[in-house]
Amino acid sequence: MLLPLPAARVRALSLANHLLLATIRSGHGNLDVVMNLIRVLYLAYFMRDDAQAQRDLDVFRTADAVLERTATRAEQAQGWTLPEEDLSVLERILALHDLQLASMPSHRYLEAWDRLERFVRSDDLSPIAKSPACAETRQ
Repeated sequence: MLLPLPAARVRALSLANHLLLATIRSGHGNLDVVMNLIRVLYLAYFMRDDAQAQRDLDVFRTADAVLERTATRAEQAQGWTLPEEDLSVLERILALHDLQLASMPSHRYLEAWDRLERFVRSDDLSPIAKSPACAETRQ
């Protein structure tokens, strides 16, 4: 369990994640693409270590808002597109997640999946919005 994910699996996950962003960047996004980007965001959020927890919280909150705005634009028939500044936020999340996948033990990835599955079964809108540090910054 302390072993990292196999390198081939890390490459496959990274490629799939970056293809999601390339799809939406090219103007071919859809609900599935955005939902998978949300999955990546939440997995990366759940895989954070204590040192990352406070340092990277703002980028997670911003990425969560970016994906929410994307869904809202699509609901308003404005298409599944992202402004360049929003794309750069998601690029940061993907780069961080690539590092997580390459360096963390596989049990951390499995724990993050477990947390993601529990979140999906909950009525919560976002695990990031529920973060205690997020609540502190909103007060």
